[in-house]
Amino acid sequence: QSFTFQCKCGAIQANLRGPPVRNVNCHCHSCVAAAKFIESKPKFCGSSMFDAGGVAYADFRWPNIQFLSPQILSNESRDKIGFVKVGPNGNFARSYLLYKVRDHVGIFMEQKALLNRHAIFNKDGSRYQSSFPVCNIMLWYAFENNDPSPLKYVPEPRYNFVPFGMAISFIPLVLGFGKEMGIQQSALFPKDLSSVDEVTITWQ
Repeated sequence: QSFTFQCKCGAIQANLRGPPVRNVNCHCHSCVAAAKFIESKPKFCGSSMFDAGGVAYADFRWPNIQFLSPQILSNESRDKIGFVKVGPNGNFARSYLLYKVRDHVGIFMEQKALLNRHAIFNKDGSRYQSSFPVCNIMLWYAFENNDPSPLKYVPEPRYNFVPFGMAISFIPLVLGFGKEMGIQQSALFPKDLSSVDEVTITWQ
């Protein structure tokens, strides 16, 4: 299977060799607050990341991502990509486009990319739909959740936290296996986290 990732203005396009490792809707405060921050930006008319109240990610490893516009990785493209972190001590940033229109891109890490699932398309141009159940995770930390039970409107499968099996799969990434060396030096990563946009933590 293969898919295409494309932002609304076309500045970032990539071929994806799929399917993704997993599809999730994350309901945690951090993901939702950052997505709302981006979508409140002037000129935002991109692909909303929200799905069932959570933020829609598709998990792809770097070997399965081939950028069709490789110049977007160069330092010359840094003025086209904005970043936002959560709180002053946020240790990574979500990315969004500044070029022509505002649009979500996703979260880039050294080992993988959590891409905006709503900006992924099939080869015939139709919007990608997951062929396997999308996991709704981190409901315990949803803004609307006033009790420890999962939100009633969120479809199954749904979890208050990250499922154990999914959490286990992150261990090799935490240990540093599978890094795509050099990608963290590209325009997809902020040079200095202290200078990126910040979402204020309001849920403590």
